[in-house]
Amino acid sequence: MSFAAALRWIAQSSVWTSRALLWSVLGAALGCAFAILALRYWFLPNIETYRDDIAAAISRAANVRITIGRMSGEWQGIRPYLKLEDVTVYDQAGARALELKRVDSTLAWRSLAKLRLHFHALDIYGPALEVRRDANGAVSVAGIAVEANRDQGGFTDWLLEQPDVEVHDAAVVWNDEMRKAPRLELSNVDFQLLNRGSRHRFGLRAVPPPSLAAPVDMRGDLRGDSLTELAQWNGRLFLQLEYVDLGAWSPWVDVPADITQGTGALRSWLSFSRHALNELIADVTLASVSARLREDLPRLDLETLAGRLAWKSVPSGWEVSAARLSLTGGGAVLQPADFRVRVTTDGSGVQEGEAHANALALAPLVMLADRLPLDDELRAELVALSPRGNVHDLAVTWKGAWPQPASYKARGRFEALAVNRWKSLPGISGLSGNVDGTERGGTLH
Repeated sequence: MSFAAALRWIAQSSVWTSRALLWSVLGAALGCAFAILALRYWFLPNIETYRDDIAAAISRAANVRITIGRMSGEWQGIRPYLKLEDVTVYDQAGARALELKRVDSTLAWRSLAKLRLHFHALDIYGPALEVRRDANGAVSVAGIAVEANRDQGGFTDWLLEQPDVEVHDAAVVWNDEMRKAPRLELSNVDFQLLNRGSRHRFGLRAVPPPSLAAPVDMRGDLRGDSLTELAQWNGRLFLQLEYVDLGAWSPWVDVPADITQGTGALRSWLSFSRHALNELIADVTLASVSARLREDLPRLDLETLAGRLAWKSVPSGWEVSAARLSLTGGGAVLQPADFRVRVTTDGSGVQEGEAHANALALAPLVMLADRLPLDDELRAELVALSPRGNVHDLAVTWKGAWPQPASYKARGRFEALAVNRWKSLPGISGLSGNVDGTERGGTLH
């Protein structure tokens, strides 16, 4: 074949390819147009005829048996809309697990591309749900196991693929057989789940019994692929309660610090990653608090507790902080104060730490020392010295374990400082000034 003939063949091939591509695009466009017209003028007006087929498709997608009593359809924007009534969901044993009076659904066009039912929006009205955890820790919702086998297309994984799922005015019963707790009933439950790939955002509002708390407001921003792989998830949770009795919740949840009593308002943020807590922040305004901060310590009883408390994980250690923290109880009164303590371990296993406080009264800490989770030797020395007065702009860093670190640096101001006589140190009182020094020396005014 000559060079000119080769060029003519290539040109003709390009024309044939362009024509084939053009006809393919026109065919696809006509096919989509026909599908839309069929849905709008033939399928939706006669949707009741296909009720059993649609129920079967939903059952296959959710991996549970579902029946539909009545259904109707119409066009909503550019998507078909279905209204389902008297929907029944059956558990794995074939018993009726959940009955829904009304479900509104807007179909997603990707159902055609994936040949699997997907919704653009799914709204469920007035369901009554029982959430159960059996004695072995397996969780089910309306008889449907939450940890379904992903290879079989579990219901929960399918749910996480739907862009917008909303539940309106539900009644939820939490039955925890593992904790042997009484049934917990929540009313007026509203829930929204927004899914975008591996990102899942939700909002929950529910009304618990008045003796436990005011309406619960909970939100979350999570990332993960499947509930069967929870160890790989990470995210952030938010909880707000205008009124709560922390002690009354102990049958259902593990309340931090063994709190058996404490009423007031609570707002908290929690972040986690790979089954590990990363950070916990709590704004509290509580009264009549009774807590045990460590198993071997006596109970800490406070009349009031207010401020922001925080804990977070840092590389090779932890950090505890407080903002505007105040308390009264046991004869102690702590005015609003800010402080932060960080303890880490270096590569050779040596402890390092730092502490900061803007204004801190010492006497209340001594009065509560026997109920605080301190080192036993440090607690004994603290009680023996019984420091009083106030410190301001305190900054301390150290290396090595307390109470005898290998090195330290301290800077701050003190006012009306007083300590008892201890070992070779004389007792002092009424001392004000500032200090800036290390274990090798420094200045004291």
